[in-house]
Amino acid sequence: MAVDDSEMETVRRDPMAEELAPTDPESKTFAPSARSVRTFMIGLATTSGPRLLAFNVANLLIGRLPDNHMALNHGSVSRRHARISVTRMGVVLEDLGSQNGSTINGKPVKGESPIRPGDVLRIGYVPVYYFGFIQVEDPPAVEMVDGSINLEPSAPPI
Repeated sequence: MAVDDSEMETVRRDPMAEELAPTDPESKTFAPSARSVRTFMIGLATTSGPRLLAFNVANLLIGRLPDNHMALNHGSVSRRHARISVTRMGVVLEDLGSQNGSTINGKPVKGESPIRPGDVLRIGYVPVYYFGFIQVEDPPAVEMVDGSINLEPSAPPI
């Protein structure tokens, strides 16, 4: 089994960041201190090949502008398109009023919608795969399969 973690990048919060209060009193979204933020992984196909990205932020901004945490240079993506947030209720995706919308497993996102490992998110027309929380000290590795493999996937029920 060969391990190649060259395709995984980690985006970290500023370690000096202070604990923040909720941005909206009615929202369940919060920005905990850097010590308590858990790292989650997403994947997407790019023009240069597949990418696995690990983010260590409480609120991940996604959009076309380069100052987003994840800037997607695609015409279907709005400048400030969506946000993935770690909340008291779990991890949620929120569309920020984009023109082409966001979906979770093909269902349009309304407000803060929960996401789970295995979910396929669409930001505009761009598919993004949510893998859930990971341990930074022991990140997932690529497994080379020469024959066949039997797996039990974590996927939404059908």
